[in-house]
Amino acid sequence: MAFIDRLLRDHYDELRLFRYGVGRTWDTVLVTPRFVTSRHVVGLVFAIGAREPSLVVKIPRQPGDNYSVRHEASVIGQLNALGIGREQGVPEVIKAFDVGDHTVLLETAVIGSPLDPQRVVADLASAVHAGTEFVAALPCTAAAAVNVGWYERTVGRSLSGLASLLPQDSAMTGLVERTHELLEPMRSVPLPAVVEHGDLSHPNLIVRPNGRLQAVDWERSRTDGLPGHDLVFYLQYLSESSERAFERADQMAAFDKAFGPEGWAREPVRRHLQRRGVDPALLPLLVLATWARSAATLAFRLEGQTATEQGMAETRAAVLADRDYWLWRHAVETMSPRQGFPR
Repeated sequence: MAFIDRLLRDHYDELRLFRYGVGRTWDTVLVTPRFVTSRHVVGLVFAIGAREPSLVVKIPRQPGDNYSVRHEASVIGQLNALGIGREQGVPEVIKAFDVGDHTVLLETAVIGSPLDPQRVVADLASAVHAGTEFVAALPCTAAAAVNVGWYERTVGRSLSGLASLLPQDSAMTGLVERTHELLEPMRSVPLPAVVEHGDLSHPNLIVRPNGRLQAVDWERSRTDGLPGHDLVFYLQYLSESSERAFERADQMAAFDKAFGPEGWAREPVRRHLQRRGVDPALLPLLVLATWARSAATLAFRLEGQTATEQGMAETRAAVLADRDYWLWRHAVETMSPRQGFPR
């Protein structure tokens, strides 16, 4: 906290922090995510006497490990430049700057109530509506006709990175190969590129009093994402929450209820794909691609941990403990090319 407080004091006038309701003194609360894949710490800055933060400060845990913070600043900055900010549920970048070996990201706080599982259970329909509107508001960044090489860029490279994380794991190699086989019919289909948050689930979801959804933690975002990815990810979270599915078997069952042949989540995804100009018949393939790509982010999040035999074992354990990995496996194992999920 001393680092954050000193930083804000030194740059208070330059950054004009008074614009955000922060006086010359404030309270700082340090949040340290405990996920094995988390690579940063977060400081919440409160004006004196305020119950909600005004500012968020993100700092890499390790000196020099600045990619995630810089990437988040870049994507949010691009959205802000397009006029997408707090009104659309996206934080605004105040500044990203280097302090020694750390890149520090300062952004506005997103205010509201968490869309936690209890709130989903209380009103699933409102949660579905809020999420579909939020995802629909994220812009397309390239038309299908010019989005050349999208499969290799968004799927192929991602899965190659994950396979290289565990090069001696035959199960992983087979899973990657089978995924490419199942997705083969989609490879040559032109698809637009869209802004993608990449992690639309609790605790990254905040609801305004007017019901509008907001999202924080954009470190897994990209500006050349796949249509439907965010909505599939989000609706799976809603399905798990509504089913109180916190164990692996229950999460698989929640997937089947949402995306099976009669799954309730298929219709909102189908409508979203139509809005994006994408053939809804691709829905099962895009669902599979969602979980393959989401699991593949482990390659970056666990980067550098496989240098030793112990590190390799810990990496494999982290992969096997990851929910997205198991959803990916489940999608592959249950997918029927003609009927979708389950087989």
